[in-house]
Amino acid sequence: MTHAAASRAAGFTRFTTESLPETRRISQWERHNARALVGLTAQTDPGADFRATELTLALPRLQLAHVTGSAHRVARRPVHIARTPARGAVAYFALRGTGQFLHAEGCETVAPGQGIIVDADQPFERGFAQGLAELAVKVPRVALTRAVGSPNLPRPITFEFAGTSNPAAAALVRLLGAAIAGRSADWEFLEEEILGRFTDLLVGGSARDPLGVAEQFIRTHYRRPELSAAGIAAAAGISERQLSRLFSLAGRTVPQSILAARLEEAHRLLGSAAAVHLSIADIAVRCGFSSHAQFSRSYRAGFGVPPLRHRRELLA
Repeated sequence: MTHAAASRAAGFTRFTTESLPETRRISQWERHNARALVGLTAQTDPGADFRATELTLALPRLQLAHVTGSAHRVARRPVHIARTPARGAVAYFALRGTGQFLHAEGCETVAPGQGIIVDADQPFERGFAQGLAELAVKVPRVALTRAVGSPNLPRPITFEFAGTSNPAAAALVRLLGAAIAGRSADWEFLEEEILGRFTDLLVGGSARDPLGVAEQFIRTHYRRPELSAAGIAAAAGISERQLSRLFSLAGRTVPQSILAARLEEAHRLLGSAAAVHLSIADIAVRCGFSSHAQFSRSYRAGFGVPPLRHRRELLA
């Protein structure tokens, strides 16, 4: 796509309207977004000079983007949804320029330091009278359903505004910025971290029971060696004592649940032909174990066989 000024490298695509004739900028921008993120119709005021650039990163399950552009409006209508279904949600985080988000229930103002999570398969309109710079991430519906059921969207969020901060949103924005800047070579780990932070945002605003929140937090953060009952309890909004009691009533302990999540992922990686390039030590780190020795002991206790031997058996 040399005519559209797009270039690819290791999952990255950069698209810009700068080298395009003015008469083709809008149509090529629409075409690019339908492929890279979500299908939209774009408009400008008569005589306006439309300029926009988008850097996207395609991961196995997620699509990330950094977008800059001059003043314009976009709309996602039923025809776009039918033609290019998103099958998921998109979070937009404003870095520059205040925008308006119109949806079936009303209108939201999204200023720098704020964002909004939307169901990308419901119609909406967005306007950027001052132009924009933003980060975006699209998450598949199947991942959301597995994590939080059917979240109530759209949902406005604040990540750094008027002296306040939403830790989960701020962490997600930092991850997206680092990913788009190419400051990570471990895309699988990065994807899990982004999904975890995205889930944190939605779970934090839901009415789910504390045990369900705690279990989901473990499933999305088990890779962290420092994961503890204190952090899980804080995420669930209860005390450590309450957390321990809830898990006890469910017939397990918090450490047992963390270990089970780590061993489940280790077993999956050991049996995956796509992960044969990973050493046992690599798998131990990816699954949150503090050392190779700790991983081997835990795996043998859980499955009755050392991880290396089990890999050979699983891949035979």
